[in-house]
Amino acid sequence: MDKDFYKKLTKPYEEEMMNSLKEFVAIDSTYDESTVDEHNPFGKGVSKALKYIEELAKKDGFIVNNYDNYLVEILTNELDKNITIMAHADIVPVGTGWPQSPFELTQVSDTLYARGVADDKGPLLSTYYGLKALRDNNLLGNYQVRFLVGGNEERGSACMEHYFQTLKKKQPTFGFSPDSSYPLTYAEKGIIGFDIKKDINFPEIKSIKGGVAFNSVIEKCEVLMKEDLNFVDYLNKEEVDYSYLAKGNEMLLTFNGRAAHGSIPWMGKNAAIIAVKYLGEYYKNDDFKKLYKMLEGQRGEGLNAAANSEDMGTNSMNTGLFSLENGKLVVTINFRHVETVTAEQMKNNIVKAAKPFDIEFTSESHLLYYPKDSDLITTLLKVYQDETGDTKTPIIASGGGTYAKEADNVVAFGMEYPGYDCVMHGVNERTEKRYLVESMAIYAHAIIELGKKIK
Repeated sequence: MDKDFYKKLTKPYEEEMMNSLKEFVAIDSTYDESTVDEHNPFGKGVSKALKYIEELAKKDGFIVNNYDNYLVEILTNELDKNITIMAHADIVPVGTGWPQSPFELTQVSDTLYARGVADDKGPLLSTYYGLKALRDNNLLGNYQVRFLVGGNEERGSACMEHYFQTLKKKQPTFGFSPDSSYPLTYAEKGIIGFDIKKDINFPEIKSIKGGVAFNSVIEKCEVLMKEDLNFVDYLNKEEVDYSYLAKGNEMLLTFNGRAAHGSIPWMGKNAAIIAVKYLGEYYKNDDFKKLYKMLEGQRGEGLNAAANSEDMGTNSMNTGLFSLENGKLVVTINFRHVETVTAEQMKNNIVKAAKPFDIEFTSESHLLYYPKDSDLITTLLKVYQDETGDTKTPIIASGGGTYAKEADNVVAFGMEYPGYDCVMHGVNERTEKRYLVESMAIYAHAIIELGKKIK
């Protein structure tokens, strides 16, 4: 076979994919609690994005089912053994500071900017058009390709729980999720969500609010407090990045940070942790001093929850949401652990180290680990290497949590390229047009090769 066979096969779909991407990213598919109801489990914006994919796939002649606006199922046929692709239509909140609209696809040279362009609307469409090219050219074998587009990946994957647990749908024979990095992700850390809570006596403070999502580093943190120009002078001397707004006898201080994905919090700058540090130091507040010690170590050091692994790196701990209202503190943590420790060990350590603060565990996602020599891993790795010529980049153990944890025989496969920063979950999320185009070929090739493994 011509080594460029899949690139040539998918080339005619490039313009169609880009047009779809422009329309798709224009939909604000952030979870919206204000519009959640029995018909819109994740809000009307997510439902609108799922409807867009549903109508696109119906127009293209696929078998399509929308399951209660939890997810859309796209099928090539009704056969039993399948290749399952899992991607998501929901996005994280956009944050602030975009130089252009985050819901308008902006191209500068080869770079594409928009919320969701890398996570996960761009990869989703790249995979979809790779599949469409195969179907249109009668290249699919005696198996089903099942494309699942979910609406709740960024908030716990309730969409896939609904599909596999509530609806009892069959598990994949083989599958992948285009929602991580190339070459592929063979292991994903375990994830524990928890809240730190305590009644706080801090008379100078009226309220604190920061964060837009539990799995993003807090970019802005607003502190409403009694006017204290001496504290302002202190912040200036410490060269803290903040802004000041007088409000009568009060002042609103906005501490500035830098957003990043919650799996790599050290790549960002957490505005809430900055606020806690300087408030605790200046006012000599013991609760805030203790809180800062707990939160400053972004690998779990402050809660006796640090660990290392040769394959998976280190634990990570992201402070995602911060609230202090009427003296009640709630800090939402996104904690990820490697395979050298158990979830129970980490939870026990966290509870003990946090005292006198209370810990309320809110979610847990198991650790994922596939043997490097398994059929699924070796097949996808060879496809990536054949299509890109990159035989040196090693496969990845990731801190991110993907749909791969929600089903059997699925791993995350692309689409962030080695050495490229998509600014995932941050301002000016981006990808390269050439990556979307090449990935159509990669994903089409992957479907064919996995199909050969189905007997």
